[in-house]
Amino acid sequence: MRRLFKMRQIQFITTLFLAIALGQAQQLSAAEPFISEVVAANDNSLRDDFGDSPDWIEIHNPSDSPLNLDGWGLSDDPTDSHKWTFPSIKIPAHEFLIVHASGNNIAEANKPLHASFRLSRTGEFLGLAKPDGTFIDKFEPNFPAGEDDWAYGVPMMGDLDEIIPPHSFFRYLLPSSRHSKLDWENPDFQVTSSWKNSRSGFGFDRSGSTFGDLIKTKISTSKRCIWLRKTFRVNDLDTISTLVLRIRFDDGFIASINGTKVLESNAPAKPRYNAYATGRNTNSNYVDFDLSEHIGLLKSGNSNVLTIQAYDSRADRSKFFIMPTLLSGKSTKFDKEKRSFLSFATPGRPNANAVPPRPGIPVFSKESSSFTSSVSISLEPSREGEVVRYTTDRSIPSRSSKKFTSKIRINKTTMITARCFDEDGNAGAPVSHTYLQLASNARKFSSNIPVVVIENFRGGGIPPDPYKKAYMAVYEPGEDGRTKLTDAPTLDTRVGIKIRGSSSLNRAKKAFTVEARDAFGEDKDISPLGLPEDSDWILYAPYNFDRALIRNALVYELSNQIGRYAVRTRFCEVFVNTNGGSLSYGDYVGVYVFMEKITRGRDRVNVTRIGPEDNAHPEVTGGYMFKIDRPDPGDSGFSAGGQSVKWVEPKEDEVTSKQSAYVRTYFNNVYRNLSSSTKYDDYIDPLSWVDHHMINEFTKNPDGLRLSTYFFKDRNKRLEYGPVWDFDRTMGCDDDGRASNPVGWSGSYRYGWWGRVMSNKAFKELYAQRWAEVRSKSMTERNIFAVIDEWEELLKESAQRNFTKWRLVNSRTGFQTEIKQLKNWISRRLAWMDTQFDAIPAPILSMTEGAALPGFSLGVRAQSDEVYFTLDGTDPRLPNGKLNPLAKRLGQAETEVIIPKDSEWRYLDTGVNQDRTDWKEIDFDDSAWPSGKAELGYGDGDETTAVDRGPSPSSKYRNTIYFRKEFDFQPGSSEKSLFIKLLRDDGAVVHLNGEEIIRSNMPSGTIRYRTYSAKRNSSRESRIFFPYFIDLPAFRKGKNILAVEVHRGYRSDKDLSFNLEATLIDAAGIPIPIEKSSTITVRAKSGTKWSAPAISSVTISETAALQITELMYNPTDGKAMEYIELKNTSQFPVNLEGVSLTGVNFTFDNGVLEPWKSGVIISNDDPIAFTQKYPNAIILGTFGGALSNGGEEIALLDASGQRISSVRYGSEAPWPEEADGLGSSLERISLFNPEQDPANWRASLVSGGTPGDVLITEIGRTGDGRISIRFLALPGNSYSLHATRNLGNGHWEKLENNAFVTEQKVVEFLIWPDALHQFYRVASP
Repeated sequence: MRRLFKMRQIQFITTLFLAIALGQAQQLSAAEPFISEVVAANDNSLRDDFGDSPDWIEIHNPSDSPLNLDGWGLSDDPTDSHKWTFPSIKIPAHEFLIVHASGNNIAEANKPLHASFRLSRTGEFLGLAKPDGTFIDKFEPNFPAGEDDWAYGVPMMGDLDEIIPPHSFFRYLLPSSRHSKLDWENPDFQVTSSWKNSRSGFGFDRSGSTFGDLIKTKISTSKRCIWLRKTFRVNDLDTISTLVLRIRFDDGFIASINGTKVLESNAPAKPRYNAYATGRNTNSNYVDFDLSEHIGLLKSGNSNVLTIQAYDSRADRSKFFIMPTLLSGKSTKFDKEKRSFLSFATPGRPNANAVPPRPGIPVFSKESSSFTSSVSISLEPSREGEVVRYTTDRSIPSRSSKKFTSKIRINKTTMITARCFDEDGNAGAPVSHTYLQLASNARKFSSNIPVVVIENFRGGGIPPDPYKKAYMAVYEPGEDGRTKLTDAPTLDTRVGIKIRGSSSLNRAKKAFTVEARDAFGEDKDISPLGLPEDSDWILYAPYNFDRALIRNALVYELSNQIGRYAVRTRFCEVFVNTNGGSLSYGDYVGVYVFMEKITRGRDRVNVTRIGPEDNAHPEVTGGYMFKIDRPDPGDSGFSAGGQSVKWVEPKEDEVTSKQSAYVRTYFNNVYRNLSSSTKYDDYIDPLSWVDHHMINEFTKNPDGLRLSTYFFKDRNKRLEYGPVWDFDRTMGCDDDGRASNPVGWSGSYRYGWWGRVMSNKAFKELYAQRWAEVRSKSMTERNIFAVIDEWEELLKESAQRNFTKWRLVNSRTGFQTEIKQLKNWISRRLAWMDTQFDAIPAPILSMTEGAALPGFSLGVRAQSDEVYFTLDGTDPRLPNGKLNPLAKRLGQAETEVIIPKDSEWRYLDTGVNQDRTDWKEIDFDDSAWPSGKAELGYGDGDETTAVDRGPSPSSKYRNTIYFRKEFDFQPGSSEKSLFIKLLRDDGAVVHLNGEEIIRSNMPSGTIRYRTYSAKRNSSRESRIFFPYFIDLPAFRKGKNILAVEVHRGYRSDKDLSFNLEATLIDAAGIPIPIEKSSTITVRAKSGTKWSAPAISSVTISETAALQITELMYNPTDGKAMEYIELKNTSQFPVNLEGVSLTGVNFTFDNGVLEPWKSGVIISNDDPIAFTQKYPNAIILGTFGGALSNGGEEIALLDASGQRISSVRYGSEAPWPEEADGLGSSLERISLFNPEQDPANWRASLVSGGTPGDVLITEIGRTGDGRISIRFLALPGNSYSLHATRNLGNGHWEKLENNAFVTEQKVVEFLIWPDALHQFYRVASP
């Protein structure tokens, strides 16, 4: 089998292709569209519009008329014909259409098409379906496995004719410096006697095992370049429709026809006589290159010249070989039912000719596993007539390798590599399995987290450079939750491995860079531990700096949570065996973090690939990746815009002069405009800069911003910072005191470009807004501690083993102590950073995305009296900071002032410490305290009530003054929030009924009498009333107490001030009426300062109450039991006419769903069987096709095509895996939480799910007059009882909760009649 090898000039494909190169293909079968070609392991045959190399599928229209594929389906799942659906796009007659199998799910007629799935290189089902779900063409059960760039499909070309046969005579020259100016590729060049005439192939093979008999002209082993010329004849030029260069080569070449370069592979950028190939070609077979686009270079007759410049690789000087042939061909009739491997890929054009099937894959009696003393392995060919040859030294079997004839007995760790060979000596793909010998202590080892084993077969220590060959096996917990080395690995592969790091190189616990490889030593993508596939990985080793083991992983997690990609991580334990012998516990090296490496890729840093050919606009504008760090070996970097920068992508030696000039000019423009509030965001993405700086400063990263700093520029986009990297020396770590104090900025705060941008007022304002935004979401102490607590529980077992191996802390308790110290540091750091930003929190909206019924009002709660909004998606704040003329000011909410400004307060100013009293509590007796009207305080001279400042000298000023105020609260028909405006100089803590509700300019931790504020107030801040919003405070009916403690700023501070206003507002917020589907943007404003925007996308629809609440996508009883549950979540009937579902192509012709009712749409396979299994379910309709077992998006559209509910479910974590063929359905947990959040879905506890959610309710009276509400509760649910006296206002009071139900049973609520309650409902959850 031959494949299209790597070329510098790669063809880019858009959407439609004309059948030009081979002329019109002639079909033999019916003129219906079919899948004409598939490449399921694409490397270089085609690049997509993102510069990537996803697999691809070609569709051919063989008819005489155009074909519109609107509504047709493409799928790799035989049970789901429309896993991906075509848009309205036509294939002209006899033409071709490419669909990239990238998983990007792009189905727009004016763009390149991307399916929602990828293809498996090992082979899988693939089908093309009509709109009705009928497969019109399919690879069943699957297309065969292939290697890189193998094409499989319908042959459309006849046998190829040899223009230049194998071992033809060529003129050749071993060039030297004196030949550098020869115009030898010119067809008119006259060869001299220095050009010898000999048969190809040319080269040497020191071992003779690879090219052996193929070498007809031996050359010196000292040579690395050879020039070849061949004059050839072309007959019947007009009939040639295909031209192919078929060539065996090691390792690179440049080919020209009649003086014009037609292709190159692994060729040096400057092809001098003493240059080397830029890479290795490990494929010793023929490789076919399609030169059909260059047929126009040929001439009739014998005046044509083929020239070849061949180069050896510096990385492998054991062999050097070149043997070119040239072939031509004609198109032929085809039969779409006859598929085979093709000689080369032809995306968008008629297919090449068929090639004989390659030898099969050897079958091992046992795959990779472990053993104790010995194990015997048998090998068999997968096809009759083939033989299996194998090696046990990790080399690739050749025709001279040992033939398998009897069982292979293994008594030490061994990798067996086997290949099938046919009668002609052609080799199939090599397959390897490894058998690890385990010592007794390793056999007993188990863990609750994954385990990674590195074995290098007595290869000795692992160096920092270059990569060392090794083997990696990954083991994961089994059904019992334990990982055992006696189980089979979930993934194993050859790898290259080296020690990583610079300052960390000499640590006892080594970190490693791992590169997954195939048998030929080429990069191979793997997907370990559920991470997106790639070839480059890191085994990070937390050691003396990070004794909590989680610092890096924690920061990367937080970065991803705020929407900035950082490498994904998995915790694991690692064994490294470099000294041979059985794997033992002595090879254990501790807890590691298996994580991604920062590289370009769709699932990593998603920038467009840039190549050496991209030197003009727009291609030259991106995508680049850079770093500020120490240079890689051999690199020097460059300086521009006042910053020293290193290249990451492309590599420094691959950057062209025009690319370098563009980047330098751009960086200079960045530098010049960073301090300009109006121009800086023309060049940089400000929010990415804020996030990057903010994360580094939150951790007080001493190396951040000046080392280990990455940034990138994509095509036609601005400069972005990220991903964040390297945080082991942060957050109060050990052995590096630079981040020990949580107070103060890091030493890199204004490093490089940051000094200029930090003087930019617009940037500083954005920074403050962003801090306020993330502090209300991902960066809350609660969220951060939840992540830490989860990982502490996960690692507590393995941490003991780690610290037994590396005695940095007490192995039993030290890890928990380190975690506690980390949390304490974070708490104090968050509190200090809060004091650095005079920011207005972003408004809180009652809905951020979703559908609502007409008459809906969006609730807004803000910590400001001045709030502006727009309804057209524009920003209320213009780029210059001024008010958008289209913005409207939000009306004032109906409020109730419960404590006015300047109220009278009880206070204690005696200097008596109240740390051990219950002065904050509601029942505390404050009758002995004096009282006075606010403003209260001392030292400013403007106080209404001057409290006692304390005796002289100044150091004796009262440090803390205590205040208390009683107020009455009577609950009404709606829940209330509390809005407090607080004047404090310098800091204060506010308590409601003994519970802290506000901490203003105070440090974290326990607050005592002698605690000072977090920072001193400026004179301006001393007069500000700071706003605070408490969502649902714990009011008591009747008497309530606000208790406030106000603290000085420092030891010699001579003033203190206090005043407060407290207001009740409706918890639902101030309403914005939304009359039509809109994007609403809301900002709060105070003076010239704005909050960050709060954005809501609301769809207004008569059917908005209809929601997707349950999915059964992979039932154990087969496709007939699939269903989608819809629920009417309102008190009004919903008209279903015109409502449709995407994913299953279903539309309601008519129907009504009654209030609060649920119904199901089921598969049309066997409705009778469904109703027999679920007799109480309300069936709303049936759909054709099937739900995808691998996951897809299901969307509910109203009659106007507006999306009112949708979910993109998956079959793997974080989605519940019990719903994937194990009996459970997917149930939505809460209607009030996002439907797209996997955490809002669970696996049903009832096998088969609960379609229709029929809640059978009985209502009666007990003998004592109480109301009894009884119903059948379903497991996996919790229930609560609510009541109201007014159905119109939508306010329900919760009366009673029932515990979580774990089994089906009758639940009863008993309540006394109440005049305020006329209507009751049972809610779940």
